[in-house]
Amino acid sequence: MRTRSSGPGGPPTRHTATPGPQPATHGHRRRRSAKKGPALPGLPKLARPRIALPRSRGAVLVGAIVAVVVLAGGGTAFALDKRVTLSVDGESRTVHTFGGTVQDVLDAEGVTLGERDAVAPGVATELGSGDQVLVRTGREFTLAVDGEEAATHWVTALTVGEALDQLGMDADSLTLSVAPTTPVPVDGLAVDVRTPRHVVVVRDQVRTELHTNAPTVAGVLEASGIELGEHDAVDPGLDEEPANGMVIEVMQLIGEPETREVPIEAEVEERENPELPEGETNVVTEPVDGVKEVTYGRVLQEGEEVEYVISEEVVKEPVDGVTEIGTKEPEVDPNVGGEADTLNWAGLAECESGGNPAAVNSAGGYYGLYQFSMATWQSAGGTGLPSEASPDEQTMRAKKLYNMVGGNWQSQWPHCGVHLFE
Repeated sequence: MRTRSSGPGGPPTRHTATPGPQPATHGHRRRRSAKKGPALPGLPKLARPRIALPRSRGAVLVGAIVAVVVLAGGGTAFALDKRVTLSVDGESRTVHTFGGTVQDVLDAEGVTLGERDAVAPGVATELGSGDQVLVRTGREFTLAVDGEEAATHWVTALTVGEALDQLGMDADSLTLSVAPTTPVPVDGLAVDVRTPRHVVVVRDQVRTELHTNAPTVAGVLEASGIELGEHDAVDPGLDEEPANGMVIEVMQLIGEPETREVPIEAEVEERENPELPEGETNVVTEPVDGVKEVTYGRVLQEGEEVEYVISEEVVKEPVDGVTEIGTKEPEVDPNVGGEADTLNWAGLAECESGGNPAAVNSAGGYYGLYQFSMATWQSAGGTGLPSEASPDEQTMRAKKLYNMVGGNWQSQWPHCGVHLFE
């Protein structure tokens, strides 16, 4: 039912809709009257039911909404996915990650950095698609330079050349025990290095200066293009190791070389023997000298003829000798003669020190079997500490002391001296 005005100022005119079916017009739907049930006392009337869309149009609309959501979500996921190249110790692989930082990529790939490891860029760096992450594992690189004691360094290099570069050394100027391209394994590598030496080669008064890594004088001459003639001599010898600043002289021999036999003096090893009396020796093995053949030549050096050793060869090795040196203290006769030899010195020692020749009474400064003071020990001719002397010497010195005081034992051993007469 609808109402409308009849005109300006007039009363509203009521129109009643004509019963029966009406044609549907554009923009309107045909309404069906709902069948009313009985109203229950005390409850409000039910509202008119919501009109549902036709099933076919609702399904199309729902499908469209779902498609939009799926496309939007897929676009977001596609935008978050990043394609990153991860290189660990030279081995590269492409990974896809939704993480934002280098650390996120490492965590996702199970890569744990050690204290000595390196990563570039830093772990907090934000990554974009197409970026690269480099990881190098720390490893020990041990260098022995010019024969000195080896030193160990930590590097992240994959090859010897890279490791030397990290340490500020130029592999091209060094002589290495391995090739610069040699891999440095994770468990480490030791390398011997020779640095260039500045040496001077003098031949026929012509000086040639050069930097060389040659391990011997012969190698230096070869590097400098010098070929030795049959009658040339070299100082230092061809097998010598070049030193920085070394002068190598190539000299021409005068006359024919001469070979002579020269003795090689044998050495003698001395060994202490505590069973052998002090001052005595015992030859265990006689030394036998060896022999070497030395070839000499004469050369001009600074205008003067001098003898020069061209070569030497050992013909007979020397045999070293062994000699024992006695360290046993000489035996001391405890007897001094007279009444003192007849007394009970063992009884006195037992009372004074418990019979211990090394006894020391640090509180009172008394030593040995008979508890000498340093003054009384020295007055009886003793040296060093009484407690370090042999028992026989201590007894001999005690008897001398007894005789020195004229048998007045009370002045020396007032408490224990009575045992001398037991």
